Amino acid sequence: MIKSIPVLETVKELIADAKKYKSFTSLFHLTSLKQFIDLWEKYKRNPQVRALMIKASRVIASSVGKGPYMARKIRTLYKYVARFRTLPPVDASKHYAHPSLLDNERVAQAVRRYLTVLSDGTVTPLLLMKQVNNEILPSLGFDSGGHKISEKAACRWLAKLRYELKEVKKGIYVDGHEREDVVAYRKKFLMEFAKYDQLRCKYTDDGLNPEEPQLGSGERLHIPIAHDESIFRANELRRRVYVRNGKMPMWKKGQGRAIHVSDFIVEQTGRLALSKDQIHKNAALPEKDRLKSTDAREIMYPGKNNDGFWTNDKLVKRTIPIFERMYPNAVGEFIFDQSSAHAAFAKDALNAKDMNVKPGGKQRLIRDTFIPMDNPHPELRGKPQAMVFPSNLSPHHPDFKLRGQAKGMQRVLEERGLMSVLQAANGGKVVGECQTCRLSHQAQEKLRREAQAAADGEEEPAEGHVDVVQESLRTDCCMQKMLVNQQDFKDEKPLIQIIIEEAGHKCWFFPKFHCELNPIEMYWGWAKARFRIAADGSFPTAKRLVPEILDNCPAKTIRAFFRKSWRYMDAYNKGLDARQAEFAVKKYKSHRRCGPTLMMDIGVLLN
Repeated sequence: MIKSIPVLETVKELIADAKKYKSFTSLFHLTSLKQFIDLWEKYKRNPQVRALMIKASRVIASSVGKGPYMARKIRTLYKYVARFRTLPPVDASKHYAHPSLLDNERVAQAVRRYLTVLSDGTVTPLLLMKQVNNEILPSLGFDSGGHKISEKAACRWLAKLRYELKEVKKGIYVDGHEREDVVAYRKKFLMEFAKYDQLRCKYTDDGLNPEEPQLGSGERLHIPIAHDESIFRANELRRRVYVRNGKMPMWKKGQGRAIHVSDFIVEQTGRLALSKDQIHKNAALPEKDRLKSTDAREIMYPGKNNDGFWTNDKLVKRTIPIFERMYPNAVGEFIFDQSSAHAAFAKDALNAKDMNVKPGGKQRLIRDTFIPMDNPHPELRGKPQAMVFPSNLSPHHPDFKLRGQAKGMQRVLEERGLMSVLQAANGGKVVGECQTCRLSHQAQEKLRREAQAAADGEEEPAEGHVDVVQESLRTDCCMQKMLVNQQDFKDEKPLIQIIIEEAGHKCWFFPKFHCELNPIEMYWGWAKARFRIAADGSFPTAKRLVPEILDNCPAKTIRAFFRKSWRYMDAYNKGLDARQAEFAVKKYKSHRRCGPTLMMDIGVLLN
């Protein structure tokens, strides 16, 4: 049963507000409601009166010159006020947003904070429902009287907070484009990449025919080579089919066995593989000059008791000779995405995460280096620094037992004169790795999203997280962070970049979240669309189809993929963001650049 006394108190508060704001219609309804509650209470004390609520409402309606409709309206108003503690909207209709817990600022703030720190694509109504019912409402001290929000209510909450349910698309990742670090890297990448544009082959807009560059003395042709990996699944069939009377085909469950493909494509000839004529000439060469592999593509079938994965350094070492045979005296510009595999360092690289605090122990032996020129002690700048104790130390040397072993972070920082800096910044207590640096990548991303939401004015970070966010921005919180931010450690190159540059070629890494800049992504899409049509769900068929389809992609089609990537680069060079660049690329079809009226069209689009 609904208690009348709390409702009466709410009605009195609403009457005071109605008088304050001179809302005479609301005042009329609330006064009638107050009289109804008073009369209802009197009727409860008289056992001879039946149908108390109906009789009381009809008496009050009659007293103000109204009939049964007004009586029903009083009863409905009472139930609404008892539930929501406020008056219903004036123009209440089927689609009107009635009061909800989300209207409470504390609840809304807690919900927004929870959604902000979730990773992209992980938000679901079920997760939100559980979080609100089990964590948010109890923590805020809300007495829900045993009532909880449903999953449908959580769906409505997500809609109010401007979340949309959409199909996942891999073409472009808009959210990551505008991160400060990503935008800064993108600008630097595009500026450096454009320096060699005059050394690259161009292609006509109409027929995609080559136009060789005018090379000066000592200049060499530069050829971009796009690389990526993709996985084909044996059961990766068509997603949409025509059926009659709803009869669906009986396909196997699951995705089936995987076929992992690594490939390189070039604008000139399509794929990085010797032609039939070049293969014939290669076979006629002496064995010492003969290429063991004539195709840069690598196909593996990973899984239990099947092939393992390749290593990128071996893949690149095998690919460079193929490129040099196809394009003698040319410079290959190998372009990779920023995956962890491509960013892997050599075993002896300057990597603070592989170092212990103390000397010796199980830590890698890393190469020698030079103390950076920005060291706070001028007398140490540019001096060579050994990262391993010499193996020929005399028995009387204090480090004799450590000969041939790694020095560790503390000794390296002491030799650079940085331990005193760390001690001063941390109150004399220095650790190898602080709690913030020890957080997982996911936890650091969560903190970054909270900080970004606060910076954008959307939300305040949860109390207790503010210090952690500030701590993550420091470079002197621990030994590892201090070493990671040393210039020689920052300049350490990935292993594949070292191999490529030592061979006389160039190595680039696309900005994060910018798969639209990589033409091979379109190559995968082209191949998978045809694979889904021809596949029958069996692994032998899939194993045969994958190389056949990839081999049949025409060189001009691959040139068109490159042309689209060049247009994206031109759009970003003009200062457009991700959405504007996508619009520009669709509107303008010119090779390597967007049209001269682009900025005018963007202005119309924005306004």
